[in-house]
Amino acid sequence: MQSAATPLSPPSGRNPLNARCSASDVLHWAGVPMHASAESDAVVFGMRRVQADGTLVHEGQPFESLHLVSSGSFKHVQTDLEGYEQVLGFAIHGDLIGLDGLGRASHTSGAVALEDSTVVVMPLRELLALSKRLPALELLLHRATGTELQRRADTQYLMSAPISEVRVARFLLQLARRQSALGHSDRRLRLYMTRRDIASYLGVAHETVSRALTALASSGCIGVSHRDIEIIDEAALRELQRVTRGRSPHEAHEQAHSHARAHAHVHALAA
Repeated sequence: MQSAATPLSPPSGRNPLNARCSASDVLHWAGVPMHASAESDAVVFGMRRVQADGTLVHEGQPFESLHLVSSGSFKHVQTDLEGYEQVLGFAIHGDLIGLDGLGRASHTSGAVALEDSTVVVMPLRELLALSKRLPALELLLHRATGTELQRRADTQYLMSAPISEVRVARFLLQLARRQSALGHSDRRLRLYMTRRDIASYLGVAHETVSRALTALASSGCIGVSHRDIEIIDEAALRELQRVTRGRSPHEAHEQAHSHARAHAHVHALAA
């Protein structure tokens, strides 16, 4: 039986997918399925399809809805006065898009699809009203906000690296953690963004990203095949990500192998 809750749907003319999902689906995709209930089953949200390179949210657009990624991926972007597009981050399955609009009248950044993608459209006004009766939806907002703050801290850590190979190593490890949290492999990664997008996010030149990936592959840390990355030597990659000023990536890689050999030697003596 349907509850008395008013079904949620996006404004007319803005939902080319013409599909629906329940609040329980949203909770599952957001990683909190344990909070789904019969009442959340009865609350309905509209969905929207965005084609690759299509814009989901424009900078300066009035803030009306949050969007949860149910499939595909997006990049968060800001455009400067000269038209340069700065990539601020990436959103994948289960992520909420539009949190930058909370407490504001409009969005401060845009969201562009990196591939054919689908999102759940959750009008904020109705979402806040429903959260009073469905605490799980309020929990979803709090969890998503906390995750966004942690991602910003991760970005600051990434950007603090003075060497491009280190930034790329940190980026790959962060992406691996995100994939692992979704139940995917943390060794075989699919780069859904372009090298240029990665370069913008890392604050380096496009060619620098390609050179850094080649260097990491040459050192045996990773394998590269177009957009597919395989983490081969995770220990070395983790050692590399800790590099600060004063050591080159090559030295860090050699030190990682030295630590690994010493660790193996200690285990052999203890056996």
